[in-house]
Amino acid sequence: MKPISFEFILAFLIFTVILISCTKEKEKPPNIIIIFTDDQGYADLGCFGAQGFETPNIDKLASEGKKFTNFYVSEAVCSASRASLLTGCYAQRVNIRGALSAISFTGLHPDETTIANILKQKGYKTAIFGKWHLGHQPEFLPLNFGFDEYVGLLYSNDMWPVDYDGKSINDGYKGLYPTLCLNKDSTCVKEINNLKDQEDLTTLYTTKAVDFINRNKDNPFFLYFPHSMVHVPLAVSEKYKGKSEQGLYGDAMMEIDWSVGEVMKALEENGIDDNTLIIYASDNGPWLNFGNHGGSAIPLREGKGTAWEGGVRVPCVMKWADNIEPNSTSDEFITSLDILPTI
Repeated sequence: MKPISFEFILAFLIFTVILISCTKEKEKPPNIIIIFTDDQGYADLGCFGAQGFETPNIDKLASEGKKFTNFYVSEAVCSASRASLLTGCYAQRVNIRGALSAISFTGLHPDETTIANILKQKGYKTAIFGKWHLGHQPEFLPLNFGFDEYVGLLYSNDMWPVDYDGKSINDGYKGLYPTLCLNKDSTCVKEINNLKDQEDLTTLYTTKAVDFINRNKDNPFFLYFPHSMVHVPLAVSEKYKGKSEQGLYGDAMMEIDWSVGEVMKALEENGIDDNTLIIYASDNGPWLNFGNHGGSAIPLREGKGTAWEGGVRVPCVMKWADNIEPNSTSDEFITSLDILPTI
């Protein structure tokens, strides 16, 4: 019998290492985080030319990943845009039009398949912390669409019996809107009665997101993180109030940037940042009706509620170590509809 050669042993060891490596990769699919802001304009990130405030954490995300300059959402309004993101379908296809109100009796049909449904079938832990806005009746709640956990507002933060400034009671709204509630899973756990009650929403969502990451560091997870801000009425915690030159909108954007930094820190501390795909985008363009309480779409035309570029073209940044080239830019036309099939 011929002795086993050194070359054979070396080849066998290399093959074994590769096999083990591939097995580990299969055992640990990438974590996926989608951070979706509300009514943020194309120019409202430092890396997209923001004026009057800074977003160092999101800029860092861009420098470690890719900036997408031709990223579009399907509709320039909340519910329709979110339906397309989660289902990969045009909003009309799933019969979600415009922005569902606080007195709507419709929502995303429970038979529709979402990103969370797909990933849950593959062993992912799933959570949403933030604004849902795809129906607030029991059959339309997030836990019916593949999510294990939910904390947030079921629709926009201006759908309450208070005027646009978040302070004065608007008699015309009393019969139109019920009390705005912070929900946990399917239960209202806190009434939101004034602007002060909204000031800690970004911090609360972030705390929940970080806790979810910490608890699932050993599991593949999908975190959908749709902020209530920077939709009017703007609310920001004391730690960022008055911090920007732009005003309250800039303060709120700086707090969202802080939130992104906390998520990135949690990933790094748990040693899972290299195996996590992070997608950051907005649901539509800025609500220009509200002056400096809305964002900027410069150099694009118009904003939220229009079919012009400023309404549907939004800032987007993605990071996935070893898979997305760092400090890169893509001018290719892509949309939020592409995210589900890509995942």
